[in-house]
Amino acid sequence: MTLARGYAARDLPWQAAYALRQARRLDPDAVRQAGLTPSNGSDDKVLGRAGLDGAAEVSERFAAWLAECPGDWLTWLYLARLREMPGTEGPPTVEEALNQARALEFLPGETMHWMGVWRLNAGDARGAIAALAKLPARRHGSMMYLGEALLRTGQIAAAEKAFERASYSNNPAFLLDLATRVYAHNYWREAIAVLGRALALRRNDVSILLSLARIQSEVYELAACDETLARLRAVAPEHPELPLLEASQRGRVGDAHGHLKTLREVYERGGDPRSRLASSIAMTALYDDTLLPRDVADLHRQLCAPIEDGLPPPPVFAPRPEGRRLRVGFVSGDLHRQHPVAIFMLPILARMERTRMEVCIYHTGTMHDAHTRQAEAHADRWREAAGLDDHALRQVILADEVDVLVDLAGHTSTHRLGLFAMRAAPVQATFLGYPHSTGLRAIDWLVGDPVVSPDEHADLFSEGLARMPHSVFCWSPTADYPLPPPRPAGAPVTFGSFNNAMKLSGSTIRLWARVLEAVPGSVLLLKAPSLRDASVCARFADLFHAHGIGVERLVFRGPTGLADMMAEYGDIDIGLDPLPYNGGTTTFQALWMGVPVITRSGGNFVGRMGASFMHSLGQPDWVAADDAEYVAIAAGLARDCVGLRNERAALRARMAASPICDIDGYVRDFQALLHRMWDHHVAGAADRLIAIDPKDG
Repeated sequence: MTLARGYAARDLPWQAAYALRQARRLDPDAVRQAGLTPSNGSDDKVLGRAGLDGAAEVSERFAAWLAECPGDWLTWLYLARLREMPGTEGPPTVEEALNQARALEFLPGETMHWMGVWRLNAGDARGAIAALAKLPARRHGSMMYLGEALLRTGQIAAAEKAFERASYSNNPAFLLDLATRVYAHNYWREAIAVLGRALALRRNDVSILLSLARIQSEVYELAACDETLARLRAVAPEHPELPLLEASQRGRVGDAHGHLKTLREVYERGGDPRSRLASSIAMTALYDDTLLPRDVADLHRQLCAPIEDGLPPPPVFAPRPEGRRLRVGFVSGDLHRQHPVAIFMLPILARMERTRMEVCIYHTGTMHDAHTRQAEAHADRWREAAGLDDHALRQVILADEVDVLVDLAGHTSTHRLGLFAMRAAPVQATFLGYPHSTGLRAIDWLVGDPVVSPDEHADLFSEGLARMPHSVFCWSPTADYPLPPPRPAGAPVTFGSFNNAMKLSGSTIRLWARVLEAVPGSVLLLKAPSLRDASVCARFADLFHAHGIGVERLVFRGPTGLADMMAEYGDIDIGLDPLPYNGGTTTFQALWMGVPVITRSGGNFVGRMGASFMHSLGQPDWVAADDAEYVAIAAGLARDCVGLRNERAALRARMAASPICDIDGYVRDFQALLHRMWDHHVAGAADRLIAIDPKDG
C-alpha cells in the first residue's frame, strides 16, 4: 500500500493500480480498512493495444522517472511495452528496457510473461510466442497464453500441449479461467475436464459450477447440465443466473415459448436493459410461434430503446477524401469453424474487389482457427477487438475512418450493438448474421431482398431496406460433399429436418403431423444436437403422438461431424422447413445434397428465408402460402419419390446454375449496394429504400 501511495503521488496511475491490486490480493482486509480503491488507470487494458494515443508522452515521462529511480522493475516493464508502439522510438530501446526489467524482476519470467500477454491482446501472436515459449512449464498462466498464441498461428499440436501443461495447476480460480479460454476455442470436452478438476479442489464453488452448467448447456450435454444445476440449487438457490440457465435448458429441449417466458420474467424483475439478457429475449422471440410478426418487431424496438436512450449525439464525420477507396468495416466474433457467418462471409471476403473498396475487420471473438486466419488474410486491416469495450472499439473504428460499418451479429451472442448505438461510422448496416430487424434506430440499413423484406413489411424494420436483387444469402460450398447414391426403390418416403430443436415449434409439429397423415407409410427423420438426449426424443415423440403420429414413424438422430451430417441427407427424400423460424444453412445443405425442401411463406424476415431461397432457385412451386398448400406440395412430391431419388444430381446442377449459387455476381451486387448506401448518405437522401435491380448485374 505504501508503494501504491508513492506511485500515485508521482502521478504514475498505472503503477499505482498494479501495486494496489497486488496489495489487495495479499491482504484484501487491510486494503479495505485503509479505504483505498484502484484508480481508473488500467495498465493491462491499455498496454494490450497495438497503439495508444499519447504513448510517446507517457513513455518519456516513464523514462524521466527511471532516471531518478532506475531500480523500478515495473516501470522498466511498462516502458519496454510502450517502446513497441508506433511513435515511441528512442532511448532506451525495447531490448534495453527489457534487459533492465529482466534483471530486476522479482519472479523469474514475469517480464516476458506480461510482454507475451500484451502482445497477444494486441493481435501480435508471433510476438507473444517469442516472449512466452521459453518460459518454464510450471508457469501455468504463461502456458495458457502461449496456447492461445500458438492456436492463432495455426500450431495446433503445440497449442494443445501448452494448454495441457497449464491444466496441471492446483489453483481452482486459474483452472476456471483456463476452462473458459479453451472452451472459447471449441475445446469443450477439455474445458469440462478442467472444470471437473477445479471442482475436485473446491467442490461447491458457485463460479465453477456456473461455468460448467453454461458449457454443458451450450454443447447439449443436457442430462449432465441438469445434474450441475441441481448442485447449484443446493448451494446457491437464490443465484440470479439459475433461472436463466434453467430457461436455456427449456430452449434446448425445444420449448421456445417457455424459454422466452422465463427470460422476460427475469428481465421484468429488474434485469439491466443494457445487458445481454435483452438480446437473448429478442433472439428467442424469433422462435415463439405464439407471437405475431408485429409483436416481434415491437419487442425488438422496446428492448433496444434503453440502449439508445441518453447517448450523446453522434460525431460529425469528415467527408471522405476524394479518390480514397470506400472503407468498409465488418464487426463479427463468428469468423470461425462451421459458424453460419463464416460459411457465408468467407466466400464474400475472398472475392471483394479492392480497387474501389478497402475491407477492415473488427474481430470481436476469442476463437481463432483456420477460418479466422482465412478471414484475416482477406482483410486490408484486421483489428483484434475482443478485449475492447464498446467505447474503446468505437475509438479504434473512428481512428480508422470507416465509411460503412456492417454488423454481422444482430442480437446473437457476440453482438456489439452498443457500439452501433453510439455510431462509429457515417453509414451503418446489418447483414447476414441475424434474420430480423435489430430494432436499433442507429443502424441505417438492413440488407435484405424482395422476398424477406418486401415493401408491405417495411414498417417491421427499424432500419431502411437495402435490397439485393436475388436472395440475401448465397451458397458457395467450401468443401467437396459427394452426392449420396439413390435410396432403394422400396424404401419408405422419408421426410426430414436437420434444424435445431428450438425451431420445432408446436405449429411445426402440428403441420408435419398433417404431412405424415397425408402420406401413409412415410417417416420423419429429425436430426439435432438436442436429440442425443433420450428425454428430448421422448418429449418430441409425445408431441407427435398428441397429433396421432406414433413413434414408429419417427427417427431421431443426434449430432455428428459435418461430413457425416452431409452424407446423412442421403437418408432423406424431402426436406421440411420449420416455422416461424425457417432453416437457413440447413436448407442450403439439403438442396446441395439433392433434397427438395418445402417451405411456407411467413410474415417476417425469419419466416420468409425459405421462400427467398426457392424463388432464387427457380422453384416457387415448393413455397406454400398456407398449411393446406404445404401438405399438398409434400404429398405431390411424395407421389414421385422414386423420381426424386434419381434426380439429386439434376437438383444440384440446377442450384449451381441459379442466382442462389452465383457467388461472383452476388459479391458484385453486394459491393454495389454498399456504394449505394454511401451515395445515399452523401446526397442526404431521406428515402428508406435502395435496391440493386437484377438487370444491373
